[in-house]
Amino acid sequence: MWDQIFLKTGQPCDQARIDAIHTRIRFELPEKYQEVICGCGGGILDPDIDRMRDDDELGCRLYMLFGNGKTAEDDPGYDLDGYAMQLMHIWEMPSWGYFIGEAEGEIHTPILLNLSNPNYPMGALICVDMECDKEVLIANSFEELWRKIESNLANKSDI
Repeated sequence: MWDQIFLKTGQPCDQARIDAIHTRIRFELPEKYQEVICGCGGGILDPDIDRMRDDDELGCRLYMLFGNGKTAEDDPGYDLDGYAMQLMHIWEMPSWGYFIGEAEGEIHTPILLNLSNPNYPMGALICVDMECDKEVLIANSFEELWRKIESNLANKSDI
């Protein structure tokens, strides 16, 4: 299933690795997100199923999800508690969220998991354009985001 969703993936892992990620990032990931990381390590989404919104607003297409490990090509990595954490500091992302993925866009379009922004539901996914501080709600939860990915996959299969 993972190869139908992702063009490239990180590395699958076990619950001990998920626990280590939780310790390092200091919060628990949504259960469905943990399943994805354990199953494939995250990765770059197939462009045929990456559309999260019907409009062309910021964040309408999800480029990648962080998770665990490196690709076979030794990419900088998909580590949520490594490379993503470094980019959060380099890009000076808002402290209210955690960087879990990137939207397709010009540059610096992180998807943040909301941890403390009162303008959005806790656990919501928000795309932030770091160049102009624009924010767009992508999904109210990781589970909602994943249902959209599964729906896109089913629709692709119907064609």
